[in-house]
Amino acid sequence: MGPRIETPRLILRHPEMRDAPFIAKYAGDYDIACMTALVPHPYPTPAAEMWVLIRNIAAQKSLNAHLVVDIKNDGDVQMGGMAGIFRRTPESDWEIGYWIAKPFWGKGYATEAGQALIDYARDGLKTDRIIAGHYDDNPASGRVLEQLGFRYTGKACNQFSMGRMAKAKCLDMAMTFHPG
Repeated sequence: MGPRIETPRLILRHPEMRDAPFIAKYAGDYDIACMTALVPHPYPTPAAEMWVLIRNIAAQKSLNAHLVVDIKNDGDVQMGGMAGIFRRTPESDWEIGYWIAKPFWGKGYATEAGQALIDYARDGLKTDRIIAGHYDDNPASGRVLEQLGFRYTGKACNQFSMGRMAKAKCLDMAMTFHPG
């Protein structure tokens, strides 16, 4: 069912049906949906429930991991976003992606979740390269990826965003691990 990863402030875990209303509410916010490729706006709860069901089935057959980001706070745990590591095709590089709910922006959670995914890719998946990208009108995500050690490849593409219902320029980034 995918990894469960704990960091000092986060738990990354497989999504459950109880997460669907949160996913619909926060991922469906236009400011989040428009910065992703596959999140619609608006995002009705039944669509989020279907996504959770599909992820549950896919997780049994794939190493791809689409994980809830739970935030630990004084013994309480609250869902704060999603993060994932996946391959678009069996031959492609591993890729990370994430979104953090607006109430949790600016607290370093995207960076912490991203680092957990990088560590999992290197140590658990034994890969030596991962990729990521961000829409060019989302420089905050670019800064997170740079802090994590990703570098721009010089490549860009026009990628469709369901939240925008249009294509937008996406900047490619990559990170290579060197055996140490």
